Amino acid sequence: MIEPSQYLHRAPYVLPMSSDAAVPTVITDGAVLTENGRIVRVGRYDELKDSGGELVEHEGRALLPALVNCHAHLELSYLARLAHEDGPVAAGGFSGWVRRLLPERAKPVDPQEVQMAAWQALAQLYAGGCRAVADIGNDPASRELGENFKFPTFFFQEFLGLSESFTARNMAALADIPDELTCTAHAPYSTDPALIKLLKSRAAKGGHLFPIHLAETAAETEFLATGGGEFRELLAPLGSADGSFTPPGLSPVVYLDQLGVLDARTLAVHCTQVSGDDLAILLARRTPVCLCPGSNRFLGVGIAPATAMFKAGIKLVLGTDSLASNPRLDLWAEMQQLAEEHPALPPLAILAMASRNGAEVLGLAEEMGSLIPGASAGFLAAAIEPGPGDPLQTVPAALVSQGRPAQLEWVE
Repeated sequence: MIEPSQYLHRAPYVLPMSSDAAVPTVITDGAVLTENGRIVRVGRYDELKDSGGELVEHEGRALLPALVNCHAHLELSYLARLAHEDGPVAAGGFSGWVRRLLPERAKPVDPQEVQMAAWQALAQLYAGGCRAVADIGNDPASRELGENFKFPTFFFQEFLGLSESFTARNMAALADIPDELTCTAHAPYSTDPALIKLLKSRAAKGGHLFPIHLAETAAETEFLATGGGEFRELLAPLGSADGSFTPPGLSPVVYLDQLGVLDARTLAVHCTQVSGDDLAILLARRTPVCLCPGSNRFLGVGIAPATAMFKAGIKLVLGTDSLASNPRLDLWAEMQQLAEEHPALPPLAILAMASRNGAEVLGLAEEMGSLIPGASAGFLAAAIEPGPGDPLQTVPAALVSQGRPAQLEWVE
């Protein structure tokens, strides 16, 4: 039997998530026409019903783009127990979690165990409608963890170290890494400023994204401001106490800005500890922010001021962080928590963070993140019961407030 080349997918609701303001945000009795795995047209069913495509009914569903995870650490998936041993919040907060994580990472581990755990993590994301992930790892071998999976993994090798000896070794290692392979710095509190600038320069030269953990904890802010606090001891293995690193006496955001690191191709991850002045800098530099609500809650580092960021006009995306710091690798759970913590955030904006915005940040806007002509026909059909009221309001609200839909399917 010959498969038809065109399909007309009909559903009670279609959410194109287009950046074009002329495109409706929610199309009732909508349809998506596809041909040979690509979207051809999106609109109301009565406008497309005579297109000739084979009709596929998605009753009780909303059609929407695939999701994009802008921050994960697949190499830590084998340590998922760390996100379950202490209950809903890590004992000792972020520092206590790091003190448990580092000895575990120092133990010998079977590479096959790491690989299998990473594939299971990717499978969780795929089952939840995710179609791309930005992955951060310290081990160069982690670059291979996402290879040959159903969707692309964008790996960034992460460097850290505050001492002169650490920096010298890292710079020597960088010289041997091909320019096309993406690299980044861990965080302003854990990476020598000269190395941060070198890594950013390298990323800019290659046109690469530069993700970096930023303003994640109050202890980070204290360490950069004074050189003291709980991070001084925590970072001793990285050289914080040997005199090589001089605290800048600045907030994490101001510090990176003075290093010349913040721009539209730097992705600031977490940002729970930011002031109004910090937000003004991020906006001026057009630096997008990746929110990780689930990990932030587990690690007890605070809640990012997402509503203020959104109102300021900062581009926001979503990430899950790792299974070692988040009990659920699920972007629907991240959307649900974000909606609970920030009731003033428009639900449609939260959906955009998990789809279109993430695709734009990763350079995938023409392929995914929106239901637009030319994009992939690999999108989602999600069960939904929006209730009475204006679908422009009730449909996005139902999608972000319910967690993962009871029934979620990939289309084509």
